[in-house]
Amino acid sequence: MDTLHWPLSVLAKSIPYKNLSGASAHVGLSQPQLSRLIAQLEKEFSVTLLDRSARRKAAWTPAAYRLAEVYSQNSRRLESALREALEEQFPPHIHVGTLEGLSDLAIKVAHAILAGTKVKTLELAVIDQDELEAKFLNNDIDIIFTARLPARHQKLKHVLEIGYQTLDVVSTEAGFSVMSPFEYGQQKRKPSDKTFISNSLSMRKAWLNSYGGRGLLPSEPHMAAATNLSGHLPVLVVSPDNLNERVWTVVCQTLC
Repeated sequence: MDTLHWPLSVLAKSIPYKNLSGASAHVGLSQPQLSRLIAQLEKEFSVTLLDRSARRKAAWTPAAYRLAEVYSQNSRRLESALREALEEQFPPHIHVGTLEGLSDLAIKVAHAILAGTKVKTLELAVIDQDELEAKFLNNDIDIIFTARLPARHQKLKHVLEIGYQTLDVVSTEAGFSVMSPFEYGQQKRKPSDKTFISNSLSMRKAWLNSYGGRGLLPSEPHMAAATNLSGHLPVLVVSPDNLNERVWTVVCQTLC
């Protein structure tokens, strides 16, 4: 019976056309090929599907219409069952990590995933750049909002660049350097000023507003392509290739 799926699908596609010659032009088979498939079905089910007694062109019998209808109905049921089975494969718990400066975008996507998929629980954490990359590479996180790809030599399927940020210099004469742990670790020469380090963007902003100093603060995300790469940080959304495709589609639809 398994070998009859294709002939039955061809029959279902052929039925809308009045006869064999009309159908062959639309199903991608020659008339002799189509005739042989119909003959195979007639032999298997011991029925006549094509009335070949017509003088001009053979026409479909009532049995052909009925067989095609039954096949089409069951095919739709199978497709529906398969879709339901695939939908059940949604991960029950999704972990999202974001840089603090991209948290508004991350919250927007988190809401879209919970509202638009069968995911039951979503955990969103604000993480600095180094830890964000480490968690992603260790498969401890499902979606990240970041300023750079976590693995430059790895070709990832789920990468979405949605805009850019600029790093704006805030500077007063207060004599403090204000940095994130990532920025501090990247400094080849450590600052001579007294240094305040925090992994919280809001805390660094509060320090600069209250006590002054010198630090870099990311701008709000610009939802457009960067025209000048110098001084711009890309806004990237990245997930492993095995993320549920429906979840990734929701991410793309929410941000694009």
